[in-house]
Amino acid sequence: MPSLEILQITWWVLLGVLLIGFALTDGFDLGVASLLTTLAKTDDERRLMINTIAPVWESNQVWLILGAGAIFAAWPVVYAVAFSTMYFAMLLVLVCLIIRPVGLKFRSKMPSQNWRNCWDWALCVTSIIPSLLFGVAVGNAILGLPFMFDDHLMLQTKGVFFELFNPFALLTGFISLMMLLAHGAAYLRLKIDHPIAQKAHGVQKAFSFLALVCFISAGLVLNNTCFGFTLESASGSQNILAKIVGVQLIDESGELTQRFFKSSAQIAAMMAFFGFLLSMVSGKRKAIVGFLSTSLSIIGVIATAGLATFPFILPSTLAPNHSLTVWDASSSRLTLFIMLIAVGVFLPFVLGYVTWTYRVFRKRLTLKDLSDPQMY
Repeated sequence: MPSLEILQITWWVLLGVLLIGFALTDGFDLGVASLLTTLAKTDDERRLMINTIAPVWESNQVWLILGAGAIFAAWPVVYAVAFSTMYFAMLLVLVCLIIRPVGLKFRSKMPSQNWRNCWDWALCVTSIIPSLLFGVAVGNAILGLPFMFDDHLMLQTKGVFFELFNPFALLTGFISLMMLLAHGAAYLRLKIDHPIAQKAHGVQKAFSFLALVCFISAGLVLNNTCFGFTLESASGSQNILAKIVGVQLIDESGELTQRFFKSSAQIAAMMAFFGFLLSMVSGKRKAIVGFLSTSLSIIGVIATAGLATFPFILPSTLAPNHSLTVWDASSSRLTLFIMLIAVGVFLPFVLGYVTWTYRVFRKRLTLKDLSDPQMY
């Protein structure tokens, strides 16, 4: 059996992979639906956009389930803290994720244009909100959340909602929203043979530029105005309270500057920068280049956040010494090992199913395809 440290690192990497998988797949679902009322004007055009994501959205949601399940099983304390402190925000995301599939199923059940317009706007709004809130959650995970533990390791949290929307978290939220809008536009260029694809090209370039501006701005804000957490000493055990965490302004700490701006996080940030730049300059006839570039930017952004904050997963603003790290917030060695075996057995089936789904529905859609009774 591998050592506990190796298992913890493995699961930290695996969690990042699952989050990236969710952002890459369900990300374009959210992006396409968010653009539904902007790019498409007629009912047929909106149906065309909807049918690019309708066959695959369910398989894309698998990544969200896997990611949440991985946090729950491998990092149970992180799961408890995150969902307790951000309860109302998570509940809002859940409501949106419930309404989206209902909208996909219900909008075409009646011929009334008012009925369909209402569901189109519902799909749009319930896609924009999660896209924004996922980024806001990441921003707050970097800055820290209000929680602490008593002497018996009983969790004490302060549930917040409006406090989550601080300037830095809003910036990270806009990064998430803009890059998913660009990703959705890039996916539309791949999937439809219609003038909408040409409009999507301009949308992709515009939102890639805005995402890049927000990404750079977030780095500047983080460096000049935000506090960072440093692990000054640890016991080597899984006791959350047995460590000392320092809190300093990032631009005044050599260690924090090294971690945020001169380490592997910088490589990830350059990957995101290159992805945004490539998306902005990709040609109209190179739809695959546009999609790969937005995918690269998503990978780079998520990797930047993870690498810059390692080994912290959730810092605490109420009691910095109670912050959760990779080393003390995980499940036991045996639990992590058994779960890793389960992942090794079942993940290939998930990948096979998702690959098969995309292969079956790989056809580019036109307005003529809407005559198929199976279309939404």
